[in-house]
Amino acid sequence: MKLDGSVGEVPVEGAVASADEVSTFHFAFDNPLSDLPEVARKLLLAAKKIVATQGFDALSLNSISEVSGENKAMISYYFGGKAGLIAAVLDSVIHDEYLTSVARMKDVEVGERGRRMIDEMRRITAAHEEFQVFFELLPVALRNDMLRKRIALLYEWYRSEKLGWLGVRTDDDGLEDPEILGLSQLLSAFIDGIAIQTAIDPSLDLSHAYSVLTRMIESCFPHICCGEVVSSAEEA
Repeated sequence: MKLDGSVGEVPVEGAVASADEVSTFHFAFDNPLSDLPEVARKLLLAAKKIVATQGFDALSLNSISEVSGENKAMISYYFGGKAGLIAAVLDSVIHDEYLTSVARMKDVEVGERGRRMIDEMRRITAAHEEFQVFFELLPVALRNDMLRKRIALLYEWYRSEKLGWLGVRTDDDGLEDPEILGLSQLLSAFIDGIAIQTAIDPSLDLSHAYSVLTRMIESCFPHICCGEVVSSAEEA
């Protein structure tokens, strides 16, 4: 799935953005952040660092320029303004972690899919700074219709990728299977819930939670974890 689009058209409360802002920047989720233009990547990483360490209120054109070392006019050039940059930051949260997991799960044998997926979920939930950014921006996004829609697309991508680790092909109608859809939603909810708990208490022992989740998946979806997976269309 590609999430290409104009990120500068999103009005955000507290953001400096005019109605005529149109971004020339497009974010494709099949590409790592390293593929972005260098200046755009520096601005994006600077914004994420500010949000993670100081909170959303500290995010301004001047602070982004200072941390990135780039002229603040480049924010408008690449993102259409602060509003567009916020949208791009949301798009990029735990982005590369997911792409790394996609690569690591590519050639995993069928019988190992379930347990290896749990390993990848544990690795992703360890991205504490990325989740700090997401949780800091979430209240802003929830108050904005356009950003809520962007987050909905992000979750669609997250769900699809996790099912891909299990060998479920979702390019056609895999998510129309109610049980497969439910599994994808639960896996995303599990990651978010664990990330919240570890943000509150980094020393929390989660080994039992992951162990239970592994057994649940292997018990309820043995055809996914231990056998050949076909799309729901092929099953029909």
